Amino acid sequence: MGHYRLLEHTADMGLEAWGQSREELFVQAALALRAVMMGAARVESRRSISLDVEGFDDAELLVNWLAEVLFHFECRRFVPAGFILEFSAEGLHAQVQGEDFDPDRHTVEREVKAVTHHQVLVEQTPQGWHGRVYLDL
Repeated sequence: MGHYRLLEHTADMGLEAWGQSREELFVQAALALRAVMMGAARVESRRSISLDVEGFDDAELLVNWLAEVLFHFECRRFVPAGFILEFSAEGLHAQVQGEDFDPDRHTVEREVKAVTHHQVLVEQTPQGWHGRVYLDL
């Protein structure tokens, strides 16, 4: 006879970021993602890639932005060092400085499987911008 059961699993990690501008918030969130994956590894700006990301609101845009950064790390082995962002009505355009993954210099501390929409938040407050997102580890 068929059946199922639900299993609890605590394989998530949240990150929060703040910035005086929306751009700074998104940069800080990407730096936090890199810290989750690689700790305090030193990353140099040896080359640049361009990314275009869309989202129907700031929360979806944040998830999609971090998912794109994660994709380039996981699939293209590109480790980000710095970011220049420009927002538009459609989303954002980013110039990302960084370098190729070097196992002699970079250590992967946690494998991030996905950036989730669970409790995602982007808000502008009197103190600046605040965001929260959860990662599936």
